[in-house]
Amino acid sequence: MNRFYRLPSLLLLCISAIASAESRPGHMVYLRTIDSTIEQDIRYAGAHNFTGHPLDGYAAAECLLTLEAANALARVQASLRTQGYGLKVFDCYRPSRAVADMGRFATEPGDPRKAEFYPRVDKQDFWRLGYVARVSNHSRGSTVDLTLTGPDAPPAATWTPSATQVDCTAPYAQRWHDGARDMGTGFDCFDERAHTDNAAINATAKGNRQRLSRAMEKEGFSGYSKEWWHFTYTGTGAPNNVMDFPITPVSAREALDASRQLIVVTSKNWDDIQGTAQRYERDGQAFRKVGDGFAVVLGKNGMAWGKGLGSDEPGGEPVKREGDGKAPAGVFNLGTAFGYDDKSATKLPYLALTPTIECVDDSQSQRYNELVDGSKISKDWNSSERMRNEAGYRQGIVIAHNTPPSPASGSCIFFHIWRSPTSPTAGCTAMDQADIARLFDWLDPRQQPLLVQMPEAQYEHVRERWNLPKR
Repeated sequence: MNRFYRLPSLLLLCISAIASAESRPGHMVYLRTIDSTIEQDIRYAGAHNFTGHPLDGYAAAECLLTLEAANALARVQASLRTQGYGLKVFDCYRPSRAVADMGRFATEPGDPRKAEFYPRVDKQDFWRLGYVARVSNHSRGSTVDLTLTGPDAPPAATWTPSATQVDCTAPYAQRWHDGARDMGTGFDCFDERAHTDNAAINATAKGNRQRLSRAMEKEGFSGYSKEWWHFTYTGTGAPNNVMDFPITPVSAREALDASRQLIVVTSKNWDDIQGTAQRYERDGQAFRKVGDGFAVVLGKNGMAWGKGLGSDEPGGEPVKREGDGKAPAGVFNLGTAFGYDDKSATKLPYLALTPTIECVDDSQSQRYNELVDGSKISKDWNSSERMRNEAGYRQGIVIAHNTPPSPASGSCIFFHIWRSPTSPTAGCTAMDQADIARLFDWLDPRQQPLLVQMPEAQYEHVRERWNLPKR
């Protein structure tokens, strides 16, 4: 097995075609580098939106804003947190090519997500009704779509293309669980009930909309009457120019600067099947150790550079490939936790494994490098791993290598329970059950946790440049 993201040279090749059009201006920043406590669910980077497909220009699920707008949003978050609430963003800067993609969708046949997002609207009327713009303020960098999190909100559900579509105006308990409080409708709901001052919604939803609007307006944001989630920063420095640079992954250094939780895994050399892991938490500008280090086992053929968060450090050889028996080296986001239990107390998104959950390792499949329920979708793959067939997956965590996937670059890479301290994996990083249980308890997505994994010599080579802790 294999799975998810690699370092520099390969990543640069992957994004070079996208980046050729326009580069990110200096006044545009990743929100997570300003305030990593603001949750993100960037809908247009995936298929869970009104078009049913990722929009052009979204090569990463990242919120970018002007520095002034990002700082203002951080002030909103700080104010709300004192009241027990918080923010979750759905969309921020939107390349103008993505706006054009929305326009094309509105004129072409097909309504793959109509039942959820616009059940009572003809998509040819999107412009007339004010739900889609030909030129969007999102492309100017100071507009954000967001919602309110806080007490009594059920945890966010894990969306898959096979999820049942429920009308976005359905009662709170029935519609899609996005991890937010009841706002009267779901996000991107093209319906009069989504109009900010609509009188038909219940008192709780009205109160939540008012709380969000007041907090945003206090810091210089102006709302939009037809979408309760839509706000534009109007303070000093708000730009007017429309931009079209692509949204690419945050660099390793930018992500590390924003992270408050770190897991560092190192081995003696590229071929070593064993390594050591250490947890860290941010303490000011540096990291401090949390608990003792612990042993891990790696791929049966050691490690190779994987596809993770980008950086200026050239990856070079060895490079991870599908089926090579190597664990990925680099800097990686951590994704969904999973396991045999129906529920888990972990703060990470959690997927309960059923006998039909598979991880697809066929690089020709549209589901390559995804965890899917094979009983609910049509299969286009010839090879996969049945997750309930591996005892080590009783508890596991997705390591975001090769996401979004490049063919044959590796799939299905996890933290999971080892068979023994001397039994290597097919490409994952495995450990004692007690150690992964500690990760389940400790990891918090609001702290932007990252995995840094590589041989000792490579770690030392980048340590000072990336402000990493001493081993």
